[in-house]
Amino acid sequence: MQHPVDLTQLPEGARKVLGGPAPLKMMAARGMAPLPPVAMMCALYGLAWSDEPGLRDAAAKTLLGLPEAVVGSALAAPDFPAAVLDDFVTRAAGNRAYVERVVRHPNASGETIARLARAGDEALSEIIAQNEQRLLTSPEVIEALYMNPATRMSTSDRIVEFAARNGLKVNIPGFEQIAAALKQQVIPPPSVEPAERDTAFVQAMVESEQFSLDDIEEDEDGSVRVKEGARKAEKKLEDMNVTEKIRTAMLGTALQRSLLVRSTNRLVAAAVLDSPKIGDDEVIKIAGSRAVSDDILRRISSRGAWLRLYEVKFNLVSNPKTPVGESMKLIVHLRESDMKRVAASKNVAGAVRAAAMNHLKKRK
Repeated sequence: MQHPVDLTQLPEGARKVLGGPAPLKMMAARGMAPLPPVAMMCALYGLAWSDEPGLRDAAAKTLLGLPEAVVGSALAAPDFPAAVLDDFVTRAAGNRAYVERVVRHPNASGETIARLARAGDEALSEIIAQNEQRLLTSPEVIEALYMNPATRMSTSDRIVEFAARNGLKVNIPGFEQIAAALKQQVIPPPSVEPAERDTAFVQAMVESEQFSLDDIEEDEDGSVRVKEGARKAEKKLEDMNVTEKIRTAMLGTALQRSLLVRSTNRLVAAAVLDSPKIGDDEVIKIAGSRAVSDDILRRISSRGAWLRLYEVKFNLVSNPKTPVGESMKLIVHLRESDMKRVAASKNVAGAVRAAAMNHLKKRK
């Protein structure tokens, strides 16, 4: 949100201070101006964004040091300016009571609530998720809650179902398919304590953090072996339902993504590639895996950001499961030594070998 807010959006008392002489501004910055609570906080907000360091520092200090009664009275006003709420909750992020007051304030903007929803803990996520009116007017809050690992799994299911039922456009990868999968599942109602599956979901996330991509090995024929210690993490994934697997694919660990990308459920596997946490090292390994579907390999070959990695291009061309058309597009980018390897390989399609040989002849 842009700051400071247009003065016309502030109460008259705050406007008089911000447009007044320097002595009046400094008096207000120190909390000495006779203003009602809302005007006081709005004036301090404006001064905290002043170009004058003295005013700015004094106002910021005073704003965070206001008595709780003053802040409580101001935040109780339904017309409290949205921009001031946004700025105040940022400055007072360490005060949980104030954060919750802002979250519940009817004038808080969707942008403000979405920012809090992205990083809030479980309790704050629950407060935000239960305000259905807010979810209706600000679908970006649903997106933020879904992508926050602290949000309960049952809550993420519930808000996705709510969005689908109300025809909201939500920017969650695979949203329509997730909503379709939810029709086959029982969604528990909101509760004070997390459900058993919520706890299991969190445990699966936490326990898998001790493992890495090195805990999974793949043979040339595509057979996958999970090392002894990581088998428990694999079992927890197997026990998950579809929507739990999809969310884990996007928010989980590298080990979990490496297992889920091999899923026979196309939606689960595709969610791995949409994960904001997936790293280049993971994509390189996936591109060379013979245990993933050709659809996954086709998706990788269509993303320019990943094709900037030479290892991805080479692994795709060398992988017999990569669709021939995709391999043919990439082979021209290989180094001569790697092109010779492809031309001599018995694992790739004949058309790919022939193409490699033709390119080698042209280079000579």
